Amino acid sequence: MNGAGGNSTRLLFDDDDDFDNGTPLCSVMFSGTTLVLVLVLFKVIYERWVTPLSEVPGAFLHSITSIPMRYHMLRGQLPEFIQKLHEEYGPIVRISPQRVSICDIANVKQILGSHAFVKAPSYDIPEMLEPNTFSTRSPELSIERRKQLGPSFSHKHLSSMENKILKCGVVNVQQKIDALLSSCSHDTEGKVVIQYHKWFMLIALDTIGALGFGQDFCALHKEHHELVPILTRIRVFNYITMALPWLKRLPRLLGKRLKPLAALMSFSAAAIDQRRKDSGGEPKADLLQMMLDSGRNGDHREPLNDPQMVSETILHLIAGVDTTSAAMTWTLSLLLHNPHILHRLTSHIRQEFPTKTITLEDCRQRLPYLSAVINESLRILSPAPSILPRIAPTGGVRLGSYLLPAGTWICSSVHSVHMNPAAFSSPTTFNPDRFMHQNEERHNLIAFATGVRACLGRNLALVEMHVVLANLLRNYNLCLPDDQSTQLSRSSISKMDSSTTVEFDDKLRDAGLVPDIPRKTWMTMNPVKPDRDCLVLVSRAK
Repeated sequence: MNGAGGNSTRLLFDDDDDFDNGTPLCSVMFSGTTLVLVLVLFKVIYERWVTPLSEVPGAFLHSITSIPMRYHMLRGQLPEFIQKLHEEYGPIVRISPQRVSICDIANVKQILGSHAFVKAPSYDIPEMLEPNTFSTRSPELSIERRKQLGPSFSHKHLSSMENKILKCGVVNVQQKIDALLSSCSHDTEGKVVIQYHKWFMLIALDTIGALGFGQDFCALHKEHHELVPILTRIRVFNYITMALPWLKRLPRLLGKRLKPLAALMSFSAAAIDQRRKDSGGEPKADLLQMMLDSGRNGDHREPLNDPQMVSETILHLIAGVDTTSAAMTWTLSLLLHNPHILHRLTSHIRQEFPTKTITLEDCRQRLPYLSAVINESLRILSPAPSILPRIAPTGGVRLGSYLLPAGTWICSSVHSVHMNPAAFSSPTTFNPDRFMHQNEERHNLIAFATGVRACLGRNLALVEMHVVLANLLRNYNLCLPDDQSTQLSRSSISKMDSSTTVEFDDKLRDAGLVPDIPRKTWMTMNPVKPDRDCLVLVSRAK
């Protein structure tokens, strides 16, 4: 009995011990879950109703999480998403717990016009690269680099390099098209279909090769270059890391580099080494030589080391190819989908220049309508419709009736500014004439940003766009392929019938429609299906 009772007692206490051992674990799990829920509830209450940003209008979900914003970033639809928020909530809107977006041009110029508002951490590039002119958040480094590299993008320097620009963007293009037309069969009636988005990328690459490296890439001639897919992959990766910043550390954590970036770094380093070997030859006047000479030959600035030059050359390759080609793509697309504007521009160019090759100075002096078309294209379909995030300085800043505390991300939405009726009348209408008049709207264009960190390569992009498009329209007749022209006519009629009545006065007499071409913005805005939507029928001008 005693033995049995003792065993029973032991078993009873053993079971109790097991129960007692489990109780603390359950308690810890319950306490932990409760703590998490309390913290989440506290964050929701604080972000939505307590923080100073709670006064800024916006959707409830956006005030407590950045997931919707990042979702639209990854889909390539952030500009459209932000614009809809501004249409609903006004010129300043909260887009995440720590971010606001602004589209009032006065506020945008205030934020972008001073180094007091430094760039946000999203500009940081993978750690394997040195900070460059675009990515650096340091005002001091930005100022120094602009002094070092800015002269290579000045009007004076670009004018001295115009022969190279004309060769890449005019002579090579004419030779390529003429060769294609000469090989056409009789059935095609001297016409050829070209995928112009790809061509513009190759033209831009040839141009930056000549001006940046003193090299002839022959990209358009071969209709291919190995750098094009590499540049595209790097651009997309950089944009994804802006949406998901933790990815920037991934290559280092894995102990290896991204293959495309490593390939581009090797290309840039090889170009630098080769230039040093060729230093005894004819002096060069390109960007690469300007970097090598910085801090030397009486220049009192700090010289650039090799990793810094590699980072800068990668920047100028990506920006010089992507942004410029996208800008030319959307300009030609708008013209092709608005034949009346294309006809007016083409007639004007051929009347002014019946025979000669058109230079940049010719465009400046005698082709104001071409400049108006380009500016309106940059406005309505900006190649880089980004949100330009800056950080509110110590003490915060007051925008309108809202006080934004220090550390707030203030995002100047390029696309939303351009679609703001307060900045541009009839903003959704493609109307080049708005840039033919001396009015305030001309100063509201921020396609290349504005202020102290405006795009350094702006002048080069505009030079390429003017001389390439001017000579292309002078030498050739351009139109949509027949099947797309039929679709365009039907679409235009449908849109005109379904839209509200518009007063097409003299100011809007050449106003046009914006083509509904699927597009995504990953750093730059590009067509989703260029092989379908970026085709042009080309024939020789009579």
